[in-house]
Formats: sequence, structure tokens, C-alpha cells
Amino acid sequence: MKKLACLAVIFAVLTAGLWAGGSSEKEEQEAAPVAAAPQKVKIRVADANSTHHLNLYVAKEKGLFDKRGLDVEITQTGSGVAAVVGGEQDIVFNCPTGVITPIAKEQNITIIAQVKIPCTSVLVVPANASYQTPAALKGLQIAGLSTTCCAVIIIRDALRSQYNTEFELVTLAPGAAIAALEAGQVKGAILEEPFVALALLAKDAAGKPKYKTLFDGNSDANGDGKIDPSLAGENPPCRTINANKDFIAKNTAAAKTFIEAIDEADKIILKDPVAADIVDIAQKYVSVDRQAIINSNPKLGFTIKLATQQLIGYADALVRQKTIDKNPGEGLFAPEFKGITW
Repeated sequence: MKKLACLAVIFAVLTAGLWAGGSSEKEEQEAAPVAAAPQKVKIRVADANSTHHLNLYVAKEKGLFDKRGLDVEITQTGSGVAAVVGGEQDIVFNCPTGVITPIAKEQNITIIAQVKIPCTSVLVVPANASYQTPAALKGLQIAGLSTTCCAVIIIRDALRSQYNTEFELVTLAPGAAIAALEAGQVKGAILEEPFVALALLAKDAAGKPKYKTLFDGNSDANGDGKIDPSLAGENPPCRTINANKDFIAKNTAAAKTFIEAIDEADKIILKDPVAADIVDIAQKYVSVDRQAIINSNPKLGFTIKLATQQLIGYADALVRQKTIDKNPGEGLFAPEFKGITW
């Protein structure tokens, strides 16, 4: 009996902790705090949807931002530059001349990377147009996006300097420019892809092309058997990726990671720009005929490397037309990205 009593006491001592509110090893493990998943860095991108921004859409749709811990929110707006300057948005893909102006005025925006090279905008005219030399464009009404559009600047400067001639610019967005061509209200239109491809797909009642391109470096406008030189010169840069300066200063690593994802998207697109999944992504964001996207995508030379000297040249053109007072030079570009994108 004494032996049994002793065993009972020992058992009671060993189990007392449990009955008094102690826990087993398993329970202790279950009660241990779980480490929270790292929070994604949010980046707000203002965007005016365009196939020229296809690398942004591919990076988003293929999870290239997600896998890098970025929460990228794309907002469609026609006033993206102003939104970035004001701090409502962090990044905007835009024609560089639309960003050079606020930079020259010392506003809160900077250029961090290229979107694509070259500018694919060309002069589109009716297929039966009689004006077949640059000099013949003098005084003609030509539609274009704006006086500060890169393509308009390049083509106007080339006509002035090389041919001593100038056309009359009618400011119209691409869709409206094509409609004006259809109605015979303008003699030509400076269009970007995929609107060039869209115009070239149009057929008349006899099934023949309605439009052709002039002086694009790929066509023979005057029928002399020679390719006419491009008025835009060789590989002029197109759109840039631009950011709020304060955002870059506070989120430098995240901004560089964003550009890394864009660079990966560029490589995916360039490998096969007309792959079905790439065209599907383009159509998800841009309401343009699928065949026009297929015809134009191979022309979009996506790259993150800034064409600094040519972009500075755009600033010179804006000074000449008195849009800005001074050329910021290398002050156009974010110093945080020197050695990365420029």
C-alpha cells in the first residue's frame, strides 16, 4: 500500500503543471507567433492605354511585379503627367516631350527609363495623293497630336532644315485624324502605331489600300525606284518612364525593381511580339483591331536604356519653339538610375 501511495504522489507531481494550466510541447508550438508575410510595396502607375506601353501590361499580367514584391496599380487617365507631378500617382509612361516641359519648369517629375526606340510615327496620306516630295507638303493641312509631339517636332524640323518648307498642323488625336483623312478634311496625318497599321489595313470599294506612308525610310513615295529617306532620321527615341521625384527618393529600391520587371517584360515581347498571349494582353488594355496589333507589334523596339543625347535634342527643339526657356540637359534624368538606364 505504501508503494502505491508513493507512485500516486509521484504521478501527481509530474502532471500538476498540466492540470494547473501548463501546456504540452505541441501546444507551445501551436501558440508560437507566426511571422507576417512581407508587405508588398505599392506603386501607382498613371496610364493612357497604348500598345506602346505593352511592356507595362505584360509585366502586370504575367506576374513579373508580384514575384518581386510589388503591388502595381494601373490607373487609366489622360492627365498622368499632372497626376505624377502632384503626387497622386508615382509613375507615368509618356511621350518625353510632355515630361521635358515640367522638368524644365522645375516641377516634381524626372525621367527614369526608356520605354521604346524608335518612334514609330510616320506621315500617312491617301494612296492616290499627288504630293510625293517633301517640298510638295508646303502649306498642306496635316493632322498631328500636338506641336510638342515627338514625331511632329522631328518631321517639322526636318522639313524646315532640309527642304525649307512647312505644313499647317491640325491638332487631332489619332482616331480623329484618321476620320479627318476619311472625310478629306486634311491631306495627311502623322500617326503612331498601331494607328498606322490600322490606316494601312483600310481598303477602298475596289479592295485596294486607301492609304500609304510617305518619307518613312521604308517606301518609295515618288515612284523613282528608290526608298525615300525618313524625315524622322535614324531611330529617334519614343516614350519614356517618368516618376515623381519624392517617390524615387523614398522608394529607390522599389523603383529599380519596377524597371527590372519592365526589362524582363521587354525580353518576353521581343522574343515573339506577335505571340497569341502577347496580342491577347494588348487587346485587354487597348481597343484596336487585332490584325493592326499583329502588324505593328514587331516595330515596337522595347528597351529601358535611355537615348540621352537625342532626348536632350528634343529639349533643344522645345527651346526653339519657345515652349521652354532652357534645356535641363542631363538634369532631365534621375541620378538614382545613372549606370542602370543611362
